[in-house]
Amino acid sequence: MNLKSSNIILLLIFFLALVIRFLYFPNNTYFGFDQARDAYAVREIMGGDLKIVGPPTAAQIIHHGVLYYYIFSPLYFLSGGDPTLVSLFLRVLNSVGIFLVFLIVFPLFGRVVALIAAFLFAVSYEQTQFALFLNHPSLAVISVLIFYLGLSTWLFRKKNWGLLLAIFGFGLSIQFEFVEIQLLGVFILFLLLFKNHLPKITPKNLAISLVVFLIPLSSYVFVEIKNNFRFISIIPSLMLNSAGSNPGSSVSEFIFFINRYFHDNLIASNFLAPILAIAFLIILIKLFILNRSRSQLTFLSFWFFGGLLVYFFINNDGYFYNTGTSIALLIFAAFLISKLHAKSKLLAFSLLFLILLSNMYLITKNNPLGPNQKINPQIGLLLKDQQRVLDFIYQSASGEDFAVNALTMPYNVNTTWSYLFEWYGKKKYGYVPVWGGDAAEGFPGNLKVETARSKLPDKRFLIIEPNEGIPSYLRDSFIANEENYNKTIEKKKIGTMEIWVQQPR
Repeated sequence: MNLKSSNIILLLIFFLALVIRFLYFPNNTYFGFDQARDAYAVREIMGGDLKIVGPPTAAQIIHHGVLYYYIFSPLYFLSGGDPTLVSLFLRVLNSVGIFLVFLIVFPLFGRVVALIAAFLFAVSYEQTQFALFLNHPSLAVISVLIFYLGLSTWLFRKKNWGLLLAIFGFGLSIQFEFVEIQLLGVFILFLLLFKNHLPKITPKNLAISLVVFLIPLSSYVFVEIKNNFRFISIIPSLMLNSAGSNPGSSVSEFIFFINRYFHDNLIASNFLAPILAIAFLIILIKLFILNRSRSQLTFLSFWFFGGLLVYFFINNDGYFYNTGTSIALLIFAAFLISKLHAKSKLLAFSLLFLILLSNMYLITKNNPLGPNQKINPQIGLLLKDQQRVLDFIYQSASGEDFAVNALTMPYNVNTTWSYLFEWYGKKKYGYVPVWGGDAAEGFPGNLKVETARSKLPDKRFLIIEPNEGIPSYLRDSFIANEENYNKTIEKKKIGTMEIWVQQPR
């Protein structure tokens, strides 16, 4: 295959990736608490309040990087606060990943395998889910690919600038998703195993590498200096506490994660996915024994199994804890399909078509509702439905003042609806409601909160979000409290949400 044909095919694969990721756009743009929190942070940055730390991680003590706020800022500025443009950007960015996949694979296995791997990335259901995720882990897909592109270039093309690219991708990955610090383990194993096959590293290379690593982490460095290296000083105690309190995932959970990679990328069958996983493992072992492409397969094995290292320390099945890990699986699958292609083109293309059908089944089944529950706990909290909710409320209010309350996740946090009323409601209808209920302090949101029901306007509305993530006892208590003060005269279902039209008792 000549270069021109390869480039044309790669461009067609890119357009295919775009088409798949833009299915249901903009109607499947998800907007929940995390997205509203980020939108407020971006608004503050545009107002001159610069940020140096991102949102807290699940551990609370550690924060994600702040860079993605600054990436999102011009998009929110251009759209006038509309999250849809950010969603568009992330879908395009994820599609660009096919070029990085091609560049990683080409020096390992050649042009044909690189094109097949790019195709598998383009049609991957898992990757479309990352493309729909309006948050920082979506950016980490690209930074992880940059890391492995650097390693691939350094080892297989013998270019020292590959080391710089890998180090930069590593730092960028930590910036976008702190848990990607696990790539350090992969990098160390890589150095130990391939030390005799790598280009010579000079002191100058090391010095430049350190600078390149610190550039994307400069916000962390600044915060540590400002706080007298507080986080660095507590790392030993954090590690001890983590080791004692969190045993990590069980063997069965590890198997579940691996099966999910196969299910969400190659074969959408809970029965066939583990069988395919076992078959792949047997083939991999056989190839190692036969010494076929051992260096390349070792590289992919480090990538895949290194991505599972984090599960030794956490017990969480969220997608974003191993961003980019499954791409190694796609590359290995492409390698095997290329071997099949050499023997039977019909069989190879039939297999690719089946993989396409499998992924399209999952995409058409799940993507209309946005990210799945392993990314966002509440299914179907979509921006277009939220706008319809606000339209219904404002039209029912007929221009009069009104109060709104909502059963939210997180509980009693009005950040999501506050942003929607301030951006969409104020822009379209010219005014905002009063928040007629409890609102937890310390969260973004500018709606006036009034907990004294006697002071609320007579027109009142209650929004019920999807129940996922909201304990039933909290929901029951919330509804009972509402019914003590208000009489519901109408209920309307919009998407996965309900609106109750109320009046005071």
